[in-house]
Amino acid sequence: MASDSNRVRMIDRRRLIRGLAATSAFAWVPGARAQEAPPVIEPIDGDPVQQDPIEPESDPSAVIETFEEAEGELRYFAETGHNLDEPFLSAWLAAGGEAVLGRPLSEERFVPDTGVVEQYFEGIVLVNAPNSAGQWVTTGAPLGDVRAAAAAPSSARSTVSGCSGAATCEFFIETGHTVSGEMAGFWYQYGGASVFGLPVSEPFERDGATVQVFQNAILRIAGGTVTTEPIVRDLIADLGLENDAAFLPAPPTLGTTTLVRASDGLRLRGGPSTDAEIIAVLEDNAEFIAVTGATGAWVPGYADGYSGYVAAEYLAEPEELPSFVGGQWNPSVWQGIALSETNIRTEPTTASRIVTTVPYGELVRVTDWVKGEQVDGGTDTWAMLDDGTYMYERNVGRRGPVEPTPVPGDAPWEGKWIDCNLTQQLVIAYEGRTPVRVAVTTTGKPGWETPVGFFAINTRVENETMESGAIGAEEFYRLENVLYTQYFTDRGHALHYAWWKTPETIGRPGSHGCLNLLLDEAQFFWGWATIGTPVYCHY
Repeated sequence: MASDSNRVRMIDRRRLIRGLAATSAFAWVPGARAQEAPPVIEPIDGDPVQQDPIEPESDPSAVIETFEEAEGELRYFAETGHNLDEPFLSAWLAAGGEAVLGRPLSEERFVPDTGVVEQYFEGIVLVNAPNSAGQWVTTGAPLGDVRAAAAAPSSARSTVSGCSGAATCEFFIETGHTVSGEMAGFWYQYGGASVFGLPVSEPFERDGATVQVFQNAILRIAGGTVTTEPIVRDLIADLGLENDAAFLPAPPTLGTTTLVRASDGLRLRGGPSTDAEIIAVLEDNAEFIAVTGATGAWVPGYADGYSGYVAAEYLAEPEELPSFVGGQWNPSVWQGIALSETNIRTEPTTASRIVTTVPYGELVRVTDWVKGEQVDGGTDTWAMLDDGTYMYERNVGRRGPVEPTPVPGDAPWEGKWIDCNLTQQLVIAYEGRTPVRVAVTTTGKPGWETPVGFFAINTRVENETMESGAIGAEEFYRLENVLYTQYFTDRGHALHYAWWKTPETIGRPGSHGCLNLLLDEAQFFWGWATIGTPVYCHY
């Protein structure tokens, strides 16, 4: 299979090796390394040599179920890289689900011009909008007269004056066409005009199937099975939406972060089979966001802009890394540990000179975070070390103490307030000058810095959905189940649970300005703080 490597786009050493939980304190021994330290994960020159990527040894034609699809539950389609949830999930199921309407081709997207929410599927576009009574309902969206007309021959588009004796037939004066027979039975059962629209052609034969064009979809009957024709990809292209954020692959909502453990790389495929198309090759230690609860030989999920399936046996939780207690702690310097054998450079780019290569487990001290080269489709953030050299951000994890930092002299003396130390990536709950909780956070990355100053919680949303462009949404188009969100600026900065973070990846700048928290910490601050609680952000 080595020749396959010429047909895929490589994902080179993406993500980082995750280490110990940031809330732990351990002894660090200078020069200590694991017995089998991982390789350099920031490329030195060009692409790494790719060996034969790994897959499970199984029947190549076998399709293995990876998770239960219970009615009413959030679903993720790794084949297209999109989530499906309410308000569209119930309507999709009622209209025949994947067998009829196809898989989702987008995330939900709000349309400012019309005020509706829409989601694109292979065979139809569904919209959620208020009806005349003010109730939000889900219906099909019109294809457009020109597209609908082009889908049928002129003979089928010619209007008729009524039904011509069919046992089951209805004539629609609005369009001058009928629906009858087997097509009528399906049309009425699976949504009728509200989903598929009215007929805009009579039935006609094409490729051995009976086809009829409706306002919102094209239905076809073949072998007693009715489906929609998969025309929406062409519609997306005609509208120029292919690069719209809603149409790019997204991670599974509330997914579980895992790491690739395959020294020669792991194929990401378009389906749960070795016969499926190769989407990419994930390098060893790549971060793979898997569908939570997935079981079986194949796991669906997402990695750095790609979605698909990987072999479950090559996904693993990270091994524990050597860590340290730093002795004399300097709160003005961020302390970390190298998460792999890593190059140290003169500038924040892989084009600059390598000063040295630090070993796995080496202690580093970071004095600033800067914007530099975006490596391997990942982050563009680099750590500036205390000697003026640079290290790629994803190669270092926070290992400083998780304890209160010195209280600023102008901080409140009474009442509850929240201290955010942007240098140490810590959020501290105070009552007067007494600390009651210390949590590791991820604050804004370069270019999206968390604002400095005194603020106060002004809005609280227990379960928030953040859309593209929102400060909390970061690189993703849409983030659901952002729990315990407490906004403290009028621009959208908030403390909130970030389900896409782990104890190993939190604790260094990386958000669009929000204060990301793990679940237990977000729950505490939600129950402890309230509207008006001061938030003081500072270095």
